[in-house]
Amino acid sequence: MKMHIADPIEINPGAMQWYGHRVTVMRRKCVLMMEFKSRYCMVFAGLTKPDFENFPGLFVDRLWREAVSICQLDDMQSEHLAALVHIVAEQQHYQLGSDRSVQAHMRQAADDLDYMVNYRVGRLPEAGEEAFGCGVKINEMLRKCKGDKDYFVPLEEFRDFWLGMLEFSDTKQEQDNHNLPDNVVPFRQH
Repeated sequence: MKMHIADPIEINPGAMQWYGHRVTVMRRKCVLMMEFKSRYCMVFAGLTKPDFENFPGLFVDRLWREAVSICQLDDMQSEHLAALVHIVAEQQHYQLGSDRSVQAHMRQAADDLDYMVNYRVGRLPEAGEEAFGCGVKINEMLRKCKGDKDYFVPLEEFRDFWLGMLEFSDTKQEQDNHNLPDNVVPFRQH
């Protein structure tokens, strides 16, 4: 993934931050991507050189699919959520860095993936749906961050984040629509 790494920039504290870790499972390259706040982990298994070259696009595609699948909304809301995910994921920036707490959770996720592949399934996930299924198992595990009193489930945190974004977006759109007086219809002049 060296080709995607850029110079460090100031990270917006409200932005999603993902940490990546490459592991080898069954002699194949896999990447685990973990979101900082929710500790949600995405599994990319059996990646090839072209996959690494196109990783930003692969990541966005899987991100919107997983967010929509986890939130289980009707078709209209799912389309709206997919559009939101694309907006959030539009500005990807790859840089070197680490966080000890995230690394500890990523090691646990790597161990879980290794166990699933070697002792339960017997092979690596071959498609995005299978990798998502492995990720769901990993994301249903209880996690705890230093300083937090309670344990949490990354899958639930991730789902709640996207549902909150969707609700905020709907509320914002309603407010924007209510700012126009009733007798004014927006139009373009030709």
